[in-house]
Amino acid sequence: MSDYSNALSSTARFYALRLKPGQDVVEELRKFVNANNLRAVSIVSVVGSLTKALLRYANTGVWSEISGHFEIVSLVGTIDEKGEHLHISLSDRTGKTTGAHFGVGSSVYTTAEITLAEFPDLSFRRELCSLSGWEELTVESRADA
Repeated sequence: MSDYSNALSSTARFYALRLKPGQDVVEELRKFVNANNLRAVSIVSVVGSLTKALLRYANTGVWSEISGHFEIVSLVGTIDEKGEHLHISLSDRTGKTTGAHFGVGSSVYTTAEITLAEFPDLSFRRELCSLSGWEELTVESRADA
C-alpha cells in the first residue's frame, strides 16, 4: 500500500515566457528561476523546436548530443533553487520520436514557448535516495510562506 503522508499542497503562480533562436532551454530556465527567486517549479507545457539537444538515455549515465531539426513534443520536470530534473521528447522530420533526460547544451531553432507553475508555499530540493541511488525530489513546506 502506498504512503502519501509526505504529499503537500500549495497554491500556484503561473509564468509564461518565450525563448528565441540560439538560446539554451535549460540555461534560460535556470536563469529565470534564479532571477525570480523561485524554489519549487513545475513545467506546465513547452512548444517549440531545437537544432541541438543534450540527452541522457534511460539507465546509461552517459550524455549524448544530437543535432538536426527537432520538434519539442513534450518537456516535463521540476526545478528547484539548485537543480532540475527534466525529461524531453523530440521528434525529427519523419516523426521518429525519442525521449530522455534533458540537460544544458540545447539550441532553440525557431521558438520555445514555455509555461511554468511555481508553488510559493513549497520548496523543492534534491537528496540522495537510498532506494534509487540518485538524488531525488524532496518536497517541504516553505517556512517563509
